[in-house]
Amino acid sequence: MKTPQSLLTQLLKQGRDLLPAGLTGSESGKDQEYSIDELARIAGSTVRNVRAYQDRGLLAPPERRGRAGVYNHIHLSRLQVINQLLERGYTIANIKELVEAWETGRDLDHVLGLDSALAGTWTIDAPIYMEPDEVAEIFGQDLNEETLAKALHIGLFEVAGDRLKVTNPRLLEAGIELYQAGIPLTALFREMEVVRTDVDRLTRSFVELVVNHLVEPISANQLPTPEEIARLAEVIQRLRPLAETVTNAEMAKGIRKHANAFLGAKFREVLKHPQHGDMIRKVAGLGVKPEE
Repeated sequence: MKTPQSLLTQLLKQGRDLLPAGLTGSESGKDQEYSIDELARIAGSTVRNVRAYQDRGLLAPPERRGRAGVYNHIHLSRLQVINQLLERGYTIANIKELVEAWETGRDLDHVLGLDSALAGTWTIDAPIYMEPDEVAEIFGQDLNEETLAKALHIGLFEVAGDRLKVTNPRLLEAGIELYQAGIPLTALFREMEVVRTDVDRLTRSFVELVVNHLVEPISANQLPTPEEIARLAEVIQRLRPLAETVTNAEMAKGIRKHANAFLGAKFREVLKHPQHGDMIRKVAGLGVKPEE
C-alpha cells in the first residue's frame, strides 16, 4: 500500500539527504584512490564484504588497471553508507532495494518499512482503469488537449498503455460531481491543484509536529531504525483522528465564514443603488415605498 507522500516528507528527507552525499562523495578526497585492502580498512569493513557487496550489485566494480582493481571516493562513500545501514538494523536485501529506489528516483517508504507500519491505518482506494471513451463521455467536448494535459499534470489520470489509470477514484468522483453541478473543467482542475498543495502543506506540518515533539529525536546524520519507524507510525496512527477532527471543524468554520462574507458583500453592493435599497426595505416591511 502506498502511503501519502506528504506523510513521509519529514522522515524520508533524511534518507534522501544522506544517500546522495554517500553515493556521490564529497569535494574533499575526490582524487584519492584505494586498493581493495585500503578501501576495506578505511571504511571499517573487510575485503570479503567488499567483494560480496560487488557480487550483489551494491558496490560498483573497481577500475581495472592491469591486474589491479582501483577504488575511489564514490566506492568509499557507498561502503560507509552500507555499513551505517547495517548498524541501524537493515538487511542486505533492504539496503539493495533502498539504493536502487534512490538511484531510480522512486519513493523510499516501502523500503524503510513505513508503508507496512501504517498498513490498515489509511484507507486508500485501489486505482481503477478507464477507457478513453468512458472519460470522454463524462466530460464531453470540455475534455480537450489542454484540459487533458492539466488532468495528467495534477495526477487525476495517468497513462497506462491504451487506458487511463485513476489513482484516486474518490477524487475523480468528487470532480465529476462538481463538474456536473456546473463548474468548468479548467477552474475545477486549477482548484484541485491548489487543494493538493494546501493539503500537502497541512499534512507535512502534522508529521513535523509529531516528529519534533512526540518521537525520540532521529539523528540528522543517520537513517531511522525499523524501531524508530514503527514508533513514528504508532504515534501518527494514534493522533490522526485528532488532526482530522480539528481539520473538519476548521473547514466548517471557514466555509461558513467565507459564504457569509460573500453574501454580505453582495448585499452591500446592492444597497449602494438607491432603487434596490428601497425595494429591499419595502419587502422587509419597513414601510418605505420605492420612487415611481
